[in-house]
Amino acid sequence: MRLITYVQTRHQISRRNFVSFIKQGYVGINGKPISSYTQEVKTGDKLKIKAPNFTIEEIIQEVQKTSTLILLNKPVGYVASKSDLHNKTIYELLPPEYINYYYIWRLDKNSHGLLLLTDDPALVHEYEHPKFDIEKEYIVELDQELDAKDIQRALSGVKDEDEMLRAIKITKDKKKYHYSIILNEWKKRHIRRMFKAIGYRVMDLGRVREWKYSLGDLKVGEWKVV
Repeated sequence: MRLITYVQTRHQISRRNFVSFIKQGYVGINGKPISSYTQEVKTGDKLKIKAPNFTIEEIIQEVQKTSTLILLNKPVGYVASKSDLHNKTIYELLPPEYINYYYIWRLDKNSHGLLLLTDDPALVHEYEHPKFDIEKEYIVELDQELDAKDIQRALSGVKDEDEMLRAIKITKDKKKYHYSIILNEWKKRHIRRMFKAIGYRVMDLGRVREWKYSLGDLKVGEWKVV
């Protein structure tokens, strides 16, 4: 199994913190420091994490892999975070037993719609890694009609902050200035930045699908297990 799967499942360490531990040389397997969270480990290996205010020394045991998936219709104003001193978090919408679930493809505070959560860290990796090419569909309201040449620019890719931002499909929705946008990659504030770079402002952004899972008739703030 991957080391990241083990520590997230058994100890609920966030990927960000664990990567930081590795970079600082705090993590070792069988007495040797490791350089990647993707390292494979097996039952019987000796894990040692010695970081400030955090220490683990144990023999790795097989962990039961689960793949429970939650669909949440995230409202505007909530952030995808375990804790936030200044904002409401998505976990306030869920029962306490789901506090250790991991969200997949975060939505920013001002966006709404489908957010997936799971108790299986490997599933997060599978969904978020670019090589798996997972589609995500959004309904976006712009401040004006999209020009045909600008649709092509968005499909071809526009550069912003040294990143190439593109959509793989853009179609007109029924409502005025509304469009269906499909991505197969994700960068921070991807859609908002992409349209800003070509002269448009996103007025509203809602995700309606991730891979085969759709929002359907799930109401704002509601969730269900699939």
